[in-house]
Amino acid sequence: MCFKIVCNSSLLLLLLFGLNALVSSNNLAGYEGYTKYTLHHDDEAAYRYMVDLQTTDTDVDFWLLSRNMSVLTVAPQLKSQFESRLSQLGVQYQMQPLMELMAALEGNSTSYGDEYEECQSGDCDTQRSHNRQRRQSRGIFGHFPRYHEILNFMSGLANRYPLHCRYESLGRSNEGRHIAGLSISLNQRVRPRRVAYIQAATHGREWITTQTVLYLAYELLTNLRAFQRVLHDVEVFIVPLVNPDGYEYTHTTDRFWRKNRHRYAGHGCTGVDINRNFGNHWNSKGASQNLCSEVYSGVQPNSEPETAAVVRYLEFNRHRVKLSLDVHSFGKFIFYPYGFARGAVPPTVNTLRSVALRAANQIGKYRGTRYTIGTSASILYEASGSLDDFAYGTLGIPLSYTLELPGEEFHVATFDILNVCKETFAGFVEFIRHVSLY
Repeated sequence: MCFKIVCNSSLLLLLLFGLNALVSSNNLAGYEGYTKYTLHHDDEAAYRYMVDLQTTDTDVDFWLLSRNMSVLTVAPQLKSQFESRLSQLGVQYQMQPLMELMAALEGNSTSYGDEYEECQSGDCDTQRSHNRQRRQSRGIFGHFPRYHEILNFMSGLANRYPLHCRYESLGRSNEGRHIAGLSISLNQRVRPRRVAYIQAATHGREWITTQTVLYLAYELLTNLRAFQRVLHDVEVFIVPLVNPDGYEYTHTTDRFWRKNRHRYAGHGCTGVDINRNFGNHWNSKGASQNLCSEVYSGVQPNSEPETAAVVRYLEFNRHRVKLSLDVHSFGKFIFYPYGFARGAVPPTVNTLRSVALRAANQIGKYRGTRYTIGTSASILYEASGSLDDFAYGTLGIPLSYTLELPGEEFHVATFDILNVCKETFAGFVEFIRHVSLY
């Protein structure tokens, strides 16, 4: 067994300083005493224990679960029992107090505050100079914006590029927030035959996903001439915040909140995992009917307003949508269907894999980031009710993927946001480029 202990007093003071700053923001206030574990388990019995633990125990939160490695946090009341079980299974692990880890991560993060220029309502008009647009966009990609700032940025793009961009709402979340979308095409007066649908922030804590999708919109709109061939007869439709309630909650109350914010009368636990709520093999594997579970799948398929909004859009446009891309974090994976069972192989697996390999290759050209490609069931674990299985298996959308971005601990330093956006943009463009083949 491996234990990680900080002994340097000056480092400890630095961590405590950062810790105080974090706790004052209140979104880590409930995590005192929690421990992060990184596990290495090559044994099948240990892997099955992790899979079962994910769906049955509410005192653990898996950040990553693969066949030979897992990253998770454990509540203090379960710590002794958990470590005892790891010893029985012969699992090697490293551990670190969660609050210490987050303080260190915060200390290594640098903001681009001097470049930020907020786009207030009424300020994003067509008279703004190109340089000012550049400063504003660098600003939003130099930190993690809140819900209203994201909507302001989206509406600002629509106002500045009315011939090529339309801002709309697919519906409202459990708490009444807009599930906002942007339609981008060469000419909004002509309805393209094909749609590339891209969504982000299905899980509230995955902040970097929203940034990459916003960056895609910004780069396409400010460089339309360069992407005319890619966008020929293709509409790109982006939804940067599928789970706006969960996203806001991670900023105000619980940094690691995953689910939506559906409240159930008479119950202390809240939320449904939207990525287990889609109606394809719903609740069959890797999901739970325990309301307190991180992978609670809801009372029935497509039960959540956030899920239903996405389903309505995709069903209405099912004959036009050729690409469905669900952006998550973290792990650096590209998954294609099917995720609900390890032995389920889609009939077009060769095409799905080929396109994913091309996208991964384009991402890697920026700074060498490497992605692993396959089904989530074969690489990680079996999980039902995801968007990629629903889009491909139920709606027949030919190109359907889940993209897991970088960002260990769901944290990307602010100075690295733009780099992740730029490398991911190259992958997005490659995916979109293949839409024209259908």
